[in-house]
Amino acid sequence: MTAPVLAILDSDLKAPQPALHKAQQIAAARQVPLHVLVNAYSSAMLRAVGVDQERRNAARAQIHKAWQKRIGELTDSEGCELSILWHKDSMAALRDSILGLQPAMLVVHTSEESGLRRHLFTPRDWQLIRKAPCPVLCVHGPQWSPSPRILAALDPGSEEQPNDPLAIEVLDAAGQLSSKLGGTLRACHVLDEMDDSLILLVGEAIPDYSGGMDKIREFYRERFLQFGSANGLGQDQMTILTGPVAPTLARYCDEQNIDVLVVGTVHRNLPERLLLGATAESVITRASTDVLVIKPEGFQSPWQA
Repeated sequence: MTAPVLAILDSDLKAPQPALHKAQQIAAARQVPLHVLVNAYSSAMLRAVGVDQERRNAARAQIHKAWQKRIGELTDSEGCELSILWHKDSMAALRDSILGLQPAMLVVHTSEESGLRRHLFTPRDWQLIRKAPCPVLCVHGPQWSPSPRILAALDPGSEEQPNDPLAIEVLDAAGQLSSKLGGTLRACHVLDEMDDSLILLVGEAIPDYSGGMDKIREFYRERFLQFGSANGLGQDQMTILTGPVAPTLARYCDEQNIDVLVVGTVHRNLPERLLLGATAESVITRASTDVLVIKPEGFQSPWQA
């Protein structure tokens, strides 16, 4: 059975549901099934109808019917599977549904807030990014351009491992998305600035190291260009960025009108974290573009432990 694209809907019945629209595009482009999931649980409704179980059952049935109608308005309900849940613990219900469905990708509408407010309002997003056993696409409201601009944020690898497996997966995912949606593909690497002590620490890992930040920047620039060229990218498709990783990526995406930023998520040690980028979560709190988070091969979900 082909794994579906899973669209997780906002719980507001009247919401525009950008996750659904973009999941539809991806499922159609990949020619895979679309599964739509929403948790219809309403504590406000339960308070309004009181403790009478018959009234609660009737109200729940009405809400279920309303969601079926709404999803039918937004998509061809004959062409997708529907899961209308009713659980007070929404995260536990979502976890169990994802593990049961084993989707190829999750698509979720992330918060439109920014900075600290986004951290406070989106615990679900962080749970999915860190624990879901598949790629997670966090989307915003604006539609993609007719030829979506896809950007892969890449780690060019270390001296010991010049072809980072996760970077290859990120580039492959970005390339497939671009190809399926008829878009354009670019790749970038962000080199964070470091103080003198960290320059010395990282410099020890560079062959024939004898300089400061310029030497480090040139070393990783060449490594990135070699990696991209070896994996089918042209010189005009690759960009080196310098600065704090998350805000630099976010600013570049805004300047270039990027539709989807593709990043990897993996635990790194301190020098690698400074050189190769902040976590996917940090990028999502700043970027106004949609962000596709790729898990490394062999990723073990804590939900499956």
